Amino acid sequence: MALPKIKSPIFELKLPSSGKAIKYRPFLVKEQKLLLMALESEDSEEMFRAIKQIINNCSVDTIDVDELPMFDLEYFFLRLRAKSIGEIVELKLKHLDEKNSKGVECKHVTPFELNLLEVEVQKVNGHSNKIILDEQTKIGVAFNYPTVSLANKLQRLGTQNQIDSVVSVIVESIDYIFDADNVYSAKETSADELIDFVNDLSQEQFGKLAEFFNKMPKLKHTIKWKCPGCGTTDSIEIEGMANFFG
Repeated sequence: MALPKIKSPIFELKLPSSGKAIKYRPFLVKEQKLLLMALESEDSEEMFRAIKQIINNCSVDTIDVDELPMFDLEYFFLRLRAKSIGEIVELKLKHLDEKNSKGVECKHVTPFELNLLEVEVQKVNGHSNKIILDEQTKIGVAFNYPTVSLANKLQRLGTQNQIDSVVSVIVESIDYIFDADNVYSAKETSADELIDFVNDLSQEQFGKLAEFFNKMPKLKHTIKWKCPGCGTTDSIEIEGMANFFG
């Protein structure tokens, strides 16, 4: 006789990039073991693979994790962790450079309880995925946000210099190029053509494209606390999934 199965509760979140509603369940013992094994390996790539696998396992709706923007993946895992292990994480806060907001030395470490459900993806006002490069010709670029698969690819670019890495990110993220009359899909354009297009830009135009990535949505949160050691109020801004568990 088959053993009875316990049903997991189902939760729902909205992806910050699209607003699409995704149903998911908490991770179970098997996912917890996967996560612990990745943590014990102290290998960032192993940890990344485990997080992707856990999200895949726990998604009730069909979802291509590799095609999620990085901030969607971080947000999803934070919510998943909150519903699976607990909404509260214990952080240890200290003043930047061990000096408080008044410039006085203070090495006190302050325990702080952070509710993960309060952490959101922050968006810059006026941010757009369409960048006009030339006002006269109306030539511009429309971007997709960098995906998880692109992040994996970038980890293997260690042998390239910084400018090559930036060009790779830009080229891989282009959705289409446009002018006043036409739209040129990146999927219908060769990689060499896209690279040549980016390499032929002026420094100012290249800077406009790079700025898109600086201003794109990020998972971050500002914490304000009063230090018991010196009595001053201080704040710290944390971003990126790993920093919410330190």
